[in-house]
Amino acid sequence: MKKKFKNAYQFKITLKGIKPPIWRRILVPETYTFWDLHVAIQDAMGWFDMHLHDFEIFSPLAGRGVIIGIPDEDFETARRTLPGWRHKICDYFSMENKKAEYVYDFGDDWEHSVRLEKILPREAGVNYPVCTAGKRSCPPEDCGGVWGYYDLLDTIADPEDDQYEEMLEWLGEDFDPEYFDKAEITFSDPQKRWDMAFYQMDDLGEDEMIESEEEITAGLRACSREYMHQIWEKAKNNDLGDLGEEEKRYAKIMLEHEDEFFNEFEFADLTRDHEYDPETESDPFLHVFIHSIVETQLEEKSPVEAYQFYNAMQKKGCSSHDAIHLIGAILAPMIFQVVRDQEPFDVDTYVYLLRKYKTRKPDRIPDLLDKEGRFSFLDS
Repeated sequence: MKKKFKNAYQFKITLKGIKPPIWRRILVPETYTFWDLHVAIQDAMGWFDMHLHDFEIFSPLAGRGVIIGIPDEDFETARRTLPGWRHKICDYFSMENKKAEYVYDFGDDWEHSVRLEKILPREAGVNYPVCTAGKRSCPPEDCGGVWGYYDLLDTIADPEDDQYEEMLEWLGEDFDPEYFDKAEITFSDPQKRWDMAFYQMDDLGEDEMIESEEEITAGLRACSREYMHQIWEKAKNNDLGDLGEEEKRYAKIMLEHEDEFFNEFEFADLTRDHEYDPETESDPFLHVFIHSIVETQLEEKSPVEAYQFYNAMQKKGCSSHDAIHLIGAILAPMIFQVVRDQEPFDVDTYVYLLRKYKTRKPDRIPDLLDKEGRFSFLDS
């Protein structure tokens, strides 16, 4: 449940050391913690949230500067890092205490100035947080900080440079350092981001572990050829009355692919166990399962990165069906690994890949996936 609030804090976030400046203006609820603000900055700037971060700000209560972020012994300084999710921005920021420094990725050291510009009454009809303005694209992750980014810009500006083609392939041919569109920014749920970052199976009690394992097993059951074939038979005969909602979704997807994908499997042996080699084989029922997962993610906007990827592909001319297949191409090898190894799904990697490929041209993604050794979900 979202917390009620009366006021919104308007911040300007500016990436330091780069000219012309890269900046964003955002409004966030006054109830936000520093963790929540961190997530909003990541989404507004365009970072992937794959590294540590911290804020440095004057604490009115302590009467000195403090560091707020993710406590980590490997990066501790003389002053301890306070957990961001336990400290509210309203206890630190005010019109008399407007400034903070925000550092993301302690390797590349992306330093940002965070400046409180205004405290405004909440506006009816506005879905906070919101980005109201900004300039220029965020630098790509892991490019070596400010100086690495300048070298990158020099490389892609010179087609004669030895690294020109390689750099364009890494960046995506449509990377434009001057591009920014506030309408493309979608903000994540900070609590879901926290759960994804810190929730560990080891923290569960025995009953919760059993329940979680049962959920995984139930999910894997959907990949059974026998189970999916039963749904296929009902779909062909338009006999959907006793199917559950998710099974009806499977049936709909199967019928959408009938001519081009499923007819060749009418004579397959569908009762035996089958081991799939992702590099040489395509399982139509696993395809349906993955297609269904993607549709659910888009409906629920969870993870939000799948929804952002889908919208990015459509803006680049992809049909809805093809955009879903591109997400499936990223998801498929990870689902296969769950089926093969019976291990929990790696959400962090999935989110990272969605963010990574969101900037690529749709027709380039299959080749890039192949180069990374990821089997294709796009054949059908």
